[in-house]
Amino acid sequence: MNKNLNIEETFTLAVKNHKNNNFQVAENLYKKILEINPNSAGVYYNLGIMYKELKKYLEAKDCYEKAIQIDPNYTQAHINLGILFKEMGEIQKSINSFQKLTIIQPNNADAHNHFGLALNKMGEHQKAINCYEKAIQINPNHASAYTNLGIAHKELGEYQKAINCYEKAIQINPNYSNVYYNYGNILQELKKMQKAKNCYEKLLSLDPTYKKGYSGYGSLLLKISQHNKGLAYIRKGDGVIRFTQNNVNII
Repeated sequence: MNKNLNIEETFTLAVKNHKNNNFQVAENLYKKILEINPNSAGVYYNLGIMYKELKKYLEAKDCYEKAIQIDPNYTQAHINLGILFKEMGEIQKSINSFQKLTIIQPNNADAHNHFGLALNKMGEHQKAINCYEKAIQINPNHASAYTNLGIAHKELGEYQKAINCYEKAIQINPNYSNVYYNYGNILQELKKMQKAKNCYEKLLSLDPTYKKGYSGYGSLLLKISQHNKGLAYIRKGDGVIRFTQNNVNII
């Protein structure tokens, strides 16, 4: 560490390099700080984020766990650890992580929302619904929880309840892109093609990088006989077309 920089200045410089993707420089600076202050939860947390970006998942896990060991109430470290476990395919560990956070912080709506996501991934749809409803009880304007609640209802075949949830999420936040993807999918299944088309178009106007949106929109366009345009959108989404006797699906 530069002898002319104090810990706060070094941390600021590390974050700047991290944001500029100068990962090796950032890592060295973070570690220099830890040599002086090994109980800096924030530094371990930032290292965890950086390692995850570099797909060094085990190193990221260790850093998040260290941050939580130092500060058991570090909300975002708990959330990031749970998300990391889910992405690593360790769903039960993800569930355990979020469940622990809901016990530590029972009034944290995001914790209940993420707990629900992990449970839904495990196929525990009703338990997931309970979590989303708890998140909404804590924060009635939680658009993500309403969207996830809709997804869980759809998994259970409760389409109207799902639609109600998606519409509520849009009412809360008209610019929440994820809800339009899921709403478009269910409308497409119900053969409400124009409304589904509107959803996908809104989604892609909000987030042109949403690849699954291109695939969903392309699938719809194929079904309404706009084949060339549909194939072009599917290519943008990196989708693979599976033709069946009755319809077209993207896999």
